[in-house]
Amino acid sequence: MKQIDTGKYQTKKSLEEQSYEVILAHILDPDSSPLPAELKDKFNRVISAGKMLDDYHPSNVIPRLLAKYDITANTARKDIKLAQELFKSKHEFDWDYWQQWQIKDLVETIRTCKLNGKHKERIAAHKVLKDVIGEKQVGAEDPKRMEKNVFYIQLNNNSQTVNIDMNKLKGLPSDEIRDIMEALIVPEQTDNQIIDILNT
Repeated sequence: MKQIDTGKYQTKKSLEEQSYEVILAHILDPDSSPLPAELKDKFNRVISAGKMLDDYHPSNVIPRLLAKYDITANTARKDIKLAQELFKSKHEFDWDYWQQWQIKDLVETIRTCKLNGKHKERIAAHKVLKDVIGEKQVGAEDPKRMEKNVFYIQLNNNSQTVNIDMNKLKGLPSDEIRDIMEALIVPEQTDNQIIDILNT
C-alpha cells in the first residue's frame, strides 16, 4: 500500500503561532533563521510598526508602512494591530499576552515530547511551564471590606416596600427588635405607623 506524505498538506503557522524559540533565533541570527521565508517580511513590518508606534499614533503609522513596504492599507492595519499586542515598549507591556503565548508553546512542546517518548525534555518543559505560570497570587483580605457594603432587609407590606438598614437594627436591644418583628407579623398599627417605627 502506497504511503502518502501529508507533510506538504499541513497548514502553515502564522507569525503569531510561531514558537518563542523560532522568533528569538530569527532575531539573533537572521541569516540562518528558522522562520519561514514568507513570514520574514511580515516580521520586519511588525517590528517597524512597533518602533513607529513609540512616536506616532496608529493612524499616522499606516501611511509610513505603505511608503516603506509594498502592502495594502488593510495589511498595514493588521501589522499595526499585531505590533500593538506584541511590542508595546514605551506603552504598557502586555505581560498576559506574552505569558499566554509562552504557555501555549510550552503545552505544545510537552504534548510533542510525550508523543515522541522524550521524557527528559518533557520534564524540563514542565519545570519551565511551572516557572512561567508562577504561584497564584493571594490577595490580602481587606479588613474594612464589610464596612464598604450597606446591607438592607427588604420588607413588603401591603404592596409597599421598605428597606431597613441592618446597621440600624444592629445597635438596637433585642427586646426592641422583637417588638419590631411582632409588629410586622401581627400589625396592630397602620402601615404608615409601621414605616415610621422602622425608619426611626
